[in-house]
Amino acid sequence: MMMQDLAQPPLPAMAVRLTWAGLLPFLGALAVWGHGIDADRPDLVTHAAKAFIVYSAVILSFLGGIRWGRVMGVGAAAPGYVLAVLPSLWAFPALFLPTHWAVVALAIGFGLALWFDTRADAVPATPGFRTLRVGISAAVVASHALAALLAWPT
Repeated sequence: MMMQDLAQPPLPAMAVRLTWAGLLPFLGALAVWGHGIDADRPDLVTHAAKAFIVYSAVILSFLGGIRWGRVMGVGAAAPGYVLAVLPSLWAFPALFLPTHWAVVALAIGFGLALWFDTRADAVPATPGFRTLRVGISAAVVASHALAALLAWPT
């Protein structure tokens, strides 16, 4: 925990539960995607892959929104706002890439967002925020690794 985090209010239990519940759309899309491959249903594969990628882009953009709120809350300088919009600027073009590259690009985006939120960040955070970000980001990146395996052309 960073020193500036100690003066912040604790992370609400509901925030932790909702954060982990955010994995469900990733897992659901992966399950349908895998089923579509097993059942030789390209329509399911297409829809599940698109759902996974779109949800991923939305959540990556959401992380930028969290950063924006944190930066605004402490009246940080302009570079903090630039870092806040980068996840959206990274996620949007990924929507137009071939599926396997989109999954990889979004996974990299989550890794970079994690680095900004845990290692390159001087903005105070609620105690537990950075630890939660590490855990949920590991799960999200793992889901992207599985999606990459499903999507990679053979």
